Amino acid sequence: MDLYAQNILDRYKTPFFKDKKIKADLKRHEANHSCGDAIDISLVTSGGKVADYSFTGAGCAISMAAADMMGDLVKGMTEDEILKLTKDDIYKMLGIEISMRRSKCALLGLITLQNAILAEQKKPLRTWGDYDL
Repeated sequence: MDLYAQNILDRYKTPFFKDKKIKADLKRHEANHSCGDAIDISLVTSGGKVADYSFTGAGCAISMAAADMMGDLVKGMTEDEILKLTKDDIYKMLGIEISMRRSKCALLGLITLQNAILAEQKKPLRTWGDYDL
């Protein structure tokens, strides 16, 4: 399967959630130091669920598209549902085969989102090792 499938390129070139102005309840910055990708995620929560989502960042097509597509995935989810998301959920969302080399790119948005929630809950943060890479 093509590494940069059309859905990835479309969301990279024309993201829905990038730089969206929201009054965030939760914010988090994470980076993939092995390649330089970096993301800041912002969430608005209401009634225990994600009401709005935004991100800013710079990186490869996979990391930016995954962060953007994550907005579609998590809107309406509870924090507990988000914390249960796995790498397989993200790979399925992306719809392409993800190589070991690109796994951190694909999962940067997920670790950022989950760590935003965990930091707010004052719980231990996730590391790359938690995703069985």
